[in-house]
Amino acid sequence: MLGGVSVASLAGCISSNAPPDSSDDKSGGLSGEMADSFKFWEMSGSWDHHMKQYEEETDVTINHTNMGYDEIIDRLQTRLLSGSDAPGLAMIEYSSLKQVADTGGLRDLTPWIEEAGIKKEFPSSIWESVSTGEETYEIPYDINPTSLFYRNDVWKKHGVSTDIETWDQLIEEGKKLPDDTALLSVPSAALNLYWRMLYWQLGGQTFDSEGNLAFDNDTSLRVFRLLHRLGDEGLTSKVTNWSQQWFNGFSEGSITGYCSGAWFNSTLQESVSDTSGKWRAMKLPAFEKGGPRASNRGGSGLCIPKQVSDDVARRTFDFALKTNANAEEMAWLFENVGNFSAYKPAYENDVFDKGFEFFGGQKLGQLWTEQIEDIPPHRFTVDTPTVMDIINTQLRKVVYGNLGPEKGLKNAVEEAKKQTNRGVA
Repeated sequence: MLGGVSVASLAGCISSNAPPDSSDDKSGGLSGEMADSFKFWEMSGSWDHHMKQYEEETDVTINHTNMGYDEIIDRLQTRLLSGSDAPGLAMIEYSSLKQVADTGGLRDLTPWIEEAGIKKEFPSSIWESVSTGEETYEIPYDINPTSLFYRNDVWKKHGVSTDIETWDQLIEEGKKLPDDTALLSVPSAALNLYWRMLYWQLGGQTFDSEGNLAFDNDTSLRVFRLLHRLGDEGLTSKVTNWSQQWFNGFSEGSITGYCSGAWFNSTLQESVSDTSGKWRAMKLPAFEKGGPRASNRGGSGLCIPKQVSDDVARRTFDFALKTNANAEEMAWLFENVGNFSAYKPAYENDVFDKGFEFFGGQKLGQLWTEQIEDIPPHRFTVDTPTVMDIINTQLRKVVYGNLGPEKGLKNAVEEAKKQTNRGVA
């Protein structure tokens, strides 16, 4: 982990953004009574420190449950639809938030966010992901600017240049690797995530502001063609992500690169610790010289169900403010967990300027903070999971089968129209 500021010094400060705790106002605004306990559901496993800090400073009891990604969505939707037994606070990824919000059971946090004055302290692009029209459902927690993570030692051994700006350059350099060594992991089960990351990089939207399908265009086709080319050149590994074979490939150097969000740095450090010092990261290659290189993959925030009482809602919003909008807490998160905070004032902390030993001393914090304002906004809907599954099915045939990219995209659009009953922009 990074050196620098100690856990004790980071844990000692609580943000001044907090709602008042002593008013008898029952209007539903920030000023009002707050509950002395609440239930909190999350799936990241990164909250123990945050909860301990808050409980010690407020004497509040947090009844915490950590569960799987799919489980938290299913259970929360069920509780929201039934109108009872929902937690006071839940952590949901941006890509799944709209399907949860579609239950009609989430509280609109817009007035409280505006009253707290925190909106400008997060990247402007992120509010598109957590909002629908005039309603905002989450306070952002983390954001994940993207990188190409690569085995620097293997690339050097085979003369692969790391002075890369474009995908064309990367592909040509990748041809220097032996046949049994993959330039990139592009898992067949996660081709849709690659597509969204690269389409997002180019400013593409899966849905337009009216809810129409918006990926039937030349920009989307460029991504289909690039992924097809990578597969056709024999530069990719389709080994299933998160499998033991996948991690073995990273450890042995038979898989030398992977494009993902900032969070992946901690996955590598925990899973292939024997390769410490051999990894580096760069911005995603551009599609042409001077083209955009910033995108996002992953990220989550905190939402509050409508069904909980106002005093519970105020308390959970207070907890969210004192964690997600607290520079010290978010610096602690980056230093000790590796998650990249969405709260911009945290970036002023020295931990974002420290080198990562695992990455040969590279200052990854600087690599990612430089991209934040260049990440385009991206729109999710209740049908995002359906459309992503459809795209993955077609891309498997394009990248690892015999289907052309043009036909693959056409098939994906037609199937998405059929399954979602949406128009095409």
